[in-house]
Amino acid sequence: MRKLVAIILLCFFIQTGESCTIFSLYPNGQHWVGRTFDWAYGHGLVYTNKRNVTKTSLKLLPTDVTSTWTSKYGSVTFNQFGREFPTGGMNEAGLLIDALELKSSIFPQADTRPSFNELQFMQYVLDNYGSIEALANDLKSIRLSPVGSKLHYFVCDVNQCMTVEYIDGEVVTHSGSTLPISGIANNTYEEHVDYARDFITFGGDKSIVLDSKDSLDRFVRSNYNAKFINQSTDPVQTLFGFLEDVGSTNNRWQLIYNQDEKTITFRTQTHLDKQRKVDLVKIDFSCITSTQYFDLDSDTAGDVNVAFRDFDSEVNLQVIKKSVKMQGLPAALSGRLAIYPSETQCN
Repeated sequence: MRKLVAIILLCFFIQTGESCTIFSLYPNGQHWVGRTFDWAYGHGLVYTNKRNVTKTSLKLLPTDVTSTWTSKYGSVTFNQFGREFPTGGMNEAGLLIDALELKSSIFPQADTRPSFNELQFMQYVLDNYGSIEALANDLKSIRLSPVGSKLHYFVCDVNQCMTVEYIDGEVVTHSGSTLPISGIANNTYEEHVDYARDFITFGGDKSIVLDSKDSLDRFVRSNYNAKFINQSTDPVQTLFGFLEDVGSTNNRWQLIYNQDEKTITFRTQTHLDKQRKVDLVKIDFSCITSTQYFDLDSDTAGDVNVAFRDFDSEVNLQVIKKSVKMQGLPAALSGRLAIYPSETQCN
């Protein structure tokens, strides 16, 4: 059994979209974030995650150092590898975090700091933080211990955003005055900003490159478009158009976070005609009630709060198995990820 686990850990390889784009904007004076999720498959579950739940980080590598915490905030997350291992989401304080691929990432060497794999890190952030300032103060006291994917992160509270990257083994953040353009794609933030300076409205005179799916061009075009959001009478539909513009042929999910209203409006490639909306204000985040889920393959449209169902361990397992199989991972990994929620405890 130990040998099998060792093989799983060596082979564990979670990936998010390599052509994703995320950016923030301010229609009607509110703080919104738009995000594309471009990947080989689009199945997944939307989970409600409860406050006052005690968790211990999952140890996947021999050098991992576990940490235990109790969630301060409830959240809604989008998950392909099961409950507690999201690709991104937003908590009830309005703080959101999403991950995009950054192949040049170099993460810290193993040390004595508490460590988190690249997906559970996002759940940890949503569980514990209501502002990027609080998160920024703690980032150097924890260690990212990825088990395959090289990612960087976009984190926003209701007032501002921050990028989190790992460059040459050190965590590097941009926020406030060091975040002149609020978004990222699949290059480092500095590479994005350096490239954007040549284009109109960003300091240069070059025309915006239309139709290009290159990471740098997607970054420029998405943030250029965002400058004109207040000219729209329907910000949601206009923003979906922006997301369609920068998405690839594998643009599986389009997510729109309204952090002031604490809603997530989304559509999926399999149901582009069906706009869905989750309202976090309407969710009971007390852990004495069941965690709930919404299946992204459902054909339900509109307000989907009423379509959430109580947590089902078998449904969770089947989604994990599907992801594990599609990425050619060891089948036994599914069981380890699926059992993790049972190791958490409501207080």
